[in-house]
Amino acid sequence: MEWLNNELYMKLGLAALLGFVIGLEREIRRKPLGLKTSSVIAIISCLLTIVSMETAYHSGKSTHGIVIQMDPLRLAAQIVSGIGFLGAGVILRRGNDHISGLTTAAMIWGLPASALPSVPASTKKLSR
Repeated sequence: MEWLNNELYMKLGLAALLGFVIGLEREIRRKPLGLKTSSVIAIISCLLTIVSMETAYHSGKSTHGIVIQMDPLRLAAQIVSGIGFLGAGVILRRGNDHISGLTTAAMIWGLPASALPSVPASTKKLSR
């Protein structure tokens, strides 16, 4: 667990801060997507991306002549898809002409995008 260091905590902290800021703005305006939900989505998205990248870097070693190659961006793409399902769940149709929850759904879908840039690979890993 050599990758469990201050850099990891800084990345998770930055994602938490970004999620907190977005959630605070929504909480002040008394909108459905609040502080806790925004923070959880941002932190989990950041953590899943870190795990994906670390797994890709550590699984490239050859075992028994087999080299496993992983694409760390696959998980980021799946985060966007999964969060899209959460967002779709908050869109409500009332009658034939009134649809609500679109802004909340867009916020849920966009939150991982605020967390993922806090996860760039360190220069030590890029030089491998």
